[in-house]
Amino acid sequence: MADNLLTIGTSGVLASTGLLNTTGNNISNLNSKGYVRQSTEYQSSILGLGVGRGTTNRLANEFSMLQLRRDTSALSYNQQFLTEASRVDTLFSNTSNSISSGISDMFKQLQSANNDPANTSSRQLVMGSAQTLISKFNTLSSIVLEQRTSINQQLDNLVSAANAQITTIAEMNRQISAYGTGTNTPMPLDLLDKRDEALRQLSEMVEISTLDAENGEKLVFLNTGQSVVLQHGKFSLMSAVGNPDPERKTLQLQLDYNSNVIGEVESQTLGGKIGGLLEFRAQLLEPTQNKLGQLALGLADAFNTQNRLGMDGNGQLGKNIFSLGTYGGYPLTSNTGSGLVTATVESGKGKDVPPNDLLVTFTAPNQFKLETLDERGKVIAGSAVTQTITAYPATFNSTNVPGNFLNGYEIKLDNSAGAFGNGDQFVLKPLGVAAQNVTLLNSRPEDLALASPLRGEFSVNNLGNGKIGTINVTNTNPATSQFTSPGDVNGEPFTLTYIGGEQFEIRNNANTLLGTTAVMSAGNYNNLFNSAGLTTYGFDMSISGVPKAGDKFTLSYNTGGQKDNRNGLALAQLQEKEIIRKNAVAVPGADNQMSLNEGYGVMVGFIGEKTSQVKIATESSKALLAQSQSWYESISGVNLDEEAANLIRFQQSYAAAAKIISTSQTIFDTLLAAAR
Repeated sequence: MADNLLTIGTSGVLASTGLLNTTGNNISNLNSKGYVRQSTEYQSSILGLGVGRGTTNRLANEFSMLQLRRDTSALSYNQQFLTEASRVDTLFSNTSNSISSGISDMFKQLQSANNDPANTSSRQLVMGSAQTLISKFNTLSSIVLEQRTSINQQLDNLVSAANAQITTIAEMNRQISAYGTGTNTPMPLDLLDKRDEALRQLSEMVEISTLDAENGEKLVFLNTGQSVVLQHGKFSLMSAVGNPDPERKTLQLQLDYNSNVIGEVESQTLGGKIGGLLEFRAQLLEPTQNKLGQLALGLADAFNTQNRLGMDGNGQLGKNIFSLGTYGGYPLTSNTGSGLVTATVESGKGKDVPPNDLLVTFTAPNQFKLETLDERGKVIAGSAVTQTITAYPATFNSTNVPGNFLNGYEIKLDNSAGAFGNGDQFVLKPLGVAAQNVTLLNSRPEDLALASPLRGEFSVNNLGNGKIGTINVTNTNPATSQFTSPGDVNGEPFTLTYIGGEQFEIRNNANTLLGTTAVMSAGNYNNLFNSAGLTTYGFDMSISGVPKAGDKFTLSYNTGGQKDNRNGLALAQLQEKEIIRKNAVAVPGADNQMSLNEGYGVMVGFIGEKTSQVKIATESSKALLAQSQSWYESISGVNLDEEAANLIRFQQSYAAAAKIISTSQTIFDTLLAAAR
């Protein structure tokens, strides 16, 4: 009997000691990061002789940990996106940076100049406000580009942090698997805690999923499906130079024991801080930069085009006011050829430029395909146009590619540095830097072409009441029109004589008959040069009223017409004219153009909407994570009240078990005394 009591008491003391150790360990690790509460459970011994085998386990629920990691990734993603988006939102919401106010100020000064075209100071104010507007474009673009550089730096830091956790997980796997999985093998609880904490911290960087291996290891996968921790190995994340844009870093995976094994990582569903950073770049930063560049090119090209149709303060044909820049294509690293591709905005086609990048693919040595890309670099369906190359160097524009299939660009292919290879590809990204590259060519006020280069007059001997109507100038290029440089018109003055029968004769200064108009509607004498077959002159005119047979009208160069503001009024109308393209591909017949202010409003609204969406998503993610943390803590967290109660209970059980031992000792001593 004494032996049984001693066995029972001893097992009770040992069991209570184990329980006290577990409770004490829980209390001591209350503030240890990643510590999971432990619980020791015992079985009764066979034959009822005390306490049997005891096992200490972590109180961890796998589903709650998965939920915690998932919600941690979601919040980290949204917070990272919101942090970056807020910077852009603040930048564009600042009124001092407003492109819209800059546009309004420039056209306000232009209206003042139109009121007094001969006033040099008024013209100078227009050029000054134009420079201020360009400076705003340049400043905004520079800041956005700086943020892209910041993203590259942050990506390097976040990748290093993620790799540190991946290394920790792989090392913990190695140590845990070394313990084995036998029934007599104690669980390495501290290693499991460290591994779970490393998994949680990794989930802050990227969203992950896990799979349990038979040897106790955790296999870890990115949310995109790629493995990062394998059995006996791991992949390291790597921020790599972009292909083809070296300034746009991308994410790759590299196998630790074979650096030649590399995999690309899609950022769309990556999650975590890294996913939020890359998605911000793709979904907000780059589209904003492209829209900004589109506005700069659209405004500059429209202003240049209209200014060339006028006469400047020196009495010469107008010139370009802005420089739009030339943009080289980024070759893919897989290219086998050495050819070069460049793009410039075709004169007068800035309104056809969409807010997208372009892809040039050589489908054959003498053939290329041009496609439009979306914000993720994917080809937009229905955007492809294929052209055959007859000789190098080759230039493609609206002259040899009708319509707007080239998206407003002039594409040049140069093989002077080497031939193009079949399958070579180039990405054209002019809008990414256009707002920074557009410049004011000079600030001379006399270069502002406010006057029309032509003027019409009627003879005082006319018998009818016909008068000069609209004079429409469409082309002043000496190579393709009657205009000559610096300022003249071949054959002027032109004499238009009403010959009756609703027709006019048109003669040049040598009295040579150039053409006779078709029979026109009475009182509707529009586009007389075109009606007479003179369609390449670069200008046309109309006559209002009712002329009499023999009435004469003249059209000549506007020599000395510096007080004229007709072209200035056309320049002022650009503020409301729809010169910005909405989408790369639109439904036929859809309204796909907008004004400058509307385009800027769309861009700012786009930034505000994206920022607002991610702000709401961040608040929602915070609530979900708080809920997941509460659930996780209720299972795996240390509760001091509960542990204190257990400590008292286990102390009492220890004392009771010790009393059993004492009792067995007393009985044993009594038996010995009786035997003497």
